[in-house]
Amino acid sequence: MTGSLRDHLLASLALLYRRWATARARDGVGAVLRAARATMRRKRYCLLATVADGVAHARVLEPLPPDDDFTVWLGTSGASRKVEQLRRNPAATLAYEDDARAACAVLVGRAEIVEDAAERRRRFKPFWRAFWPEGPEGGDFVLVRFRPERIEVWDARRHVTPAPFGKRSAMVARGPDGAWRAA
Repeated sequence: MTGSLRDHLLASLALLYRRWATARARDGVGAVLRAARATMRRKRYCLLATVADGVAHARVLEPLPPDDDFTVWLGTSGASRKVEQLRRNPAATLAYEDDARAACAVLVGRAEIVEDAAERRRRFKPFWRAFWPEGPEGGDFVLVRFRPERIEVWDARRHVTPAPFGKRSAMVARGPDGAWRAA
């Protein structure tokens, strides 16, 4: 009997939470972009997914903070599989996940490899010398510039939790003019 009482109480609490959260839900473009930027800035690492031979390939990278337009820069080895895959197919996804705040931001877009020396110097993180001792001038260091076309967010703390509650993310997409719109 105790188990069923406990289950009943948990179910009742879950439904109360759902009503409370649904009443406070925000899914406007501004709320989605603020939540995405906050999650992206808070997390040190993200997951980069590429596609090759009909299969998704994912790996963890340390991105730079997003630019004002949500462009994300990442450093990597020019000889890596991800660079080879992105040269063949620039479609990519970045995922930022934050368990502590019940939030995630997923960016879907296109990536390009940037080998420009000035850009590499500008974006190089000092600690990356652990991987590239020659620094940004080294022959193995390249940048990936990721430009999102769509951003999906679920953020319980910021109430970016669109209906039906917990079953989908709030989504924005970049229009032809570059402005973000609800999707």
